[in-house]
Amino acid sequence: MLGVSTSLRSEVTNSGVEVIDAVLDLGVEAVELEYRITSSMLQEILPLCRQRQIAVVSLHNFFPVPEKVPKEKASGDVFSLSALDKEERDLAIKYTLRTLEWAEELEVQAVVLHLGKIPMDNPMETLRRLYDQKKIPTEAAQEFIREQRKIRAAKGQRHLDAAQRSLERLARQAEKRDVLIGLENRSNIQDVPNLEEFKVLFQEFTGSPVRYWHDVGHAATQQNLGLENQEELLKNCGDLLVGIHLHGCKGYNDHEAPGSGEEDYTLIKKYLKPETIRVMETHHRATRKELLQGLQFLKEHGITGEDPKARG
Repeated sequence: MLGVSTSLRSEVTNSGVEVIDAVLDLGVEAVELEYRITSSMLQEILPLCRQRQIAVVSLHNFFPVPEKVPKEKASGDVFSLSALDKEERDLAIKYTLRTLEWAEELEVQAVVLHLGKIPMDNPMETLRRLYDQKKIPTEAAQEFIREQRKIRAAKGQRHLDAAQRSLERLARQAEKRDVLIGLENRSNIQDVPNLEEFKVLFQEFTGSPVRYWHDVGHAATQQNLGLENQEELLKNCGDLLVGIHLHGCKGYNDHEAPGSGEEDYTLIKKYLKPETIRVMETHHRATRKELLQGLQFLKEHGITGEDPKARG
């Protein structure tokens, strides 16, 4: 079943009903509830779930928006599960556990997690400028990337260790609640985990509920900026794929309607299984017409698992 992330409207409304109506208006009857949904919005959505007007296929941590966090600052990174500061890490665990509780309550199969960032000067503005200048393949750009990777590597192990400690607690609770944890690939060089860290985590948590969640736009962004290769991510993590975020990416601009960018759906389709959770994750700037075209594009390319003629 294909779901649509509530991110398509949650940033620009405080009405849970309005968000769900926007999804239903696309002819889709399933959602991923994400980190911009407040407790009051959730209370509006719950009756629609219980009346089976809408199905919930996944939750995106932290859900709902944690207390004392203004909605405009809501994020999957508002607290870091890989923070070295124990107080912040404990908050991240606390609110992730709450997300897992809601997953159990809503009978949701998987929760999507970010693991945080390595604290370093952000190199992404420079990389985006190099991309705009068509200089990513140059030796100067490659040297810049190598230097940034060295800076990251010098700090990375301690944060990876912290992430492992967080996941140990979360995996035990996820198993009790029969919920899978989907670790999401991210856009930036400083994000945790990178490919090598994914390998370490999946080895460490073999046999646990910890799985891989692939974000098409994030992977395309990293590949376009000369960082991770999307096919390498899928080759190494695809066996543990629980779900996928589908959206368009042009250069480093993502969360557009699927099919409107440079996504490689021939590659992606090879790693999808019938049970893979599929979520179209766009932002409010995508118009209804673009979203309908994106849904049709996904159907025609066999990404949704639906008959493309089932809905026009």
